[in-house]
Amino acid sequence: MGAYYGYLVAFASGVGGLLFGYEIGVIGQVLSMDSFSSFFGYRYRAADGSYKDCTGDNYPAACSSLAEDTTGWITFTFLIGCVGGALVSSMMADGIGRKFSILFGGVLFTVGGALQSSANGLSLFYPGRVVSGIGVGIMSMSVPLYISETSPTKIRGFLTTIYQLMITIGIFIASVINSIIISTVDNSSATEWRLALGIQIVPGAILFLIMLFMPFSPRWLANRDRDEEAIKTLAHLRNLPVGDAVLKAEFKEIKDSVLAERQIGEASWSELLAPGIGKRVFLGVMLQFFQQWTGINVILYYQSDLFARMGVDKKSADIPFTLANNFINFIATFPGMYLVERAGRRQLLIVGGIIMGVAHCLICLFVGLSSQVAALSWLAIVSVFIFVIGFASSWGPIVWTYQSEIFPMRVRSKGTGVSTMSNWVWNAVIAKITPKIIARINFYNYLVFAAACFIMSAFTYVFVPETMGKSLEEMDEIFGAPSRTRKDAEKTIVAVQ
Repeated sequence: MGAYYGYLVAFASGVGGLLFGYEIGVIGQVLSMDSFSSFFGYRYRAADGSYKDCTGDNYPAACSSLAEDTTGWITFTFLIGCVGGALVSSMMADGIGRKFSILFGGVLFTVGGALQSSANGLSLFYPGRVVSGIGVGIMSMSVPLYISETSPTKIRGFLTTIYQLMITIGIFIASVINSIIISTVDNSSATEWRLALGIQIVPGAILFLIMLFMPFSPRWLANRDRDEEAIKTLAHLRNLPVGDAVLKAEFKEIKDSVLAERQIGEASWSELLAPGIGKRVFLGVMLQFFQQWTGINVILYYQSDLFARMGVDKKSADIPFTLANNFINFIATFPGMYLVERAGRRQLLIVGGIIMGVAHCLICLFVGLSSQVAALSWLAIVSVFIFVIGFASSWGPIVWTYQSEIFPMRVRSKGTGVSTMSNWVWNAVIAKITPKIIARINFYNYLVFAAACFIMSAFTYVFVPETMGKSLEEMDEIFGAPSRTRKDAEKTIVAVQ
């Protein structure tokens, strides 16, 4: 295995991102399945055999009294679970470690999938969504953190972007599987949507099994004074002998940082506001906030409905257009993975924001004009694809990379946890309001996202420093030491040596 062990560890833990991606990919198509919508009462089967939405005054007995809000709540409950999972993971990652946090998240995701696929009503379906969400929330913080702490400095950015790559793979796999199910299973049978949701149990079980054989984070081991195990793990990850001078120097840097932070005492939540750390929290929270206000979830969670409202027939919107969009999302991640250690984090965020802003403006323009010239709706669809390319190669992977590397060990899990919570809170808000947005696509809806994209590029230019090429222990050189106490502690360590 040798030199490739570090890559294996990153890809293995990255399956946690695949689970999240599968969830995104599966729910968008499941929500548009006639078998699912009629089962949960936000669409009904008319006398002529066609399915109609339960909207306005159109409420036959088959419709739920909450029909108009059902799709929003189905997405919202999952994301509320994600918020809770991100909060819990902040404490869990320090207590039981990054590895076991990922394992636990995988178990919860699998249990949640089982609850959803077996539900006979919303009273069981919603809890299943919440449980799956908690699992994904835990993994969304733990996986990038774990990859960051096990990766060499020179390729840390590349390996951390694997999390986003696995998300896109999960989305694409889900859309392929769902397309097969939609094409082969009776759309009036609950088997259609139960099968689509039940299959997500498989990758959850796979994650659990492969993570059993993965190592603990060497930095977490050092923080637990399991130094011998930490050195052996680091040697395995770097493919170097235990006595190698380079390896010894890296471990010394890690251990010195741990000892210096230990001199200060146990980290508290209030320390996230302290000088030297507060700015990092601010950047982590704002970058995750902006990532959600790119409008990506308008595209991914409800893409079938989105394409249908752009003039594509329902069958094409559910299968070929969704497949194409998800495949573009997957392929476009690779340029970001290649450029993150060449162009840097900062430049990708700036350029990506501009591309997405322009794409949103074009969507506004072409959708608005398509009422007069129907063919222009195709240019609106192309603009959606351009937006996805811009996101997948920049703000998709880079935000996760950046937040996982900027915090000192002492508050790393808390800082990344708070930043990740920002992602899920705004993810939930946007997912809840998205059904109302796509119900009436117009210039003003997308102008909000376009403006956000241009603002985030400006924000990055002014506030976000480059971290490429710096080890995790060198981040203080960029953001400043956490406090004078930290500096004094480091002097104490040096004096003792």
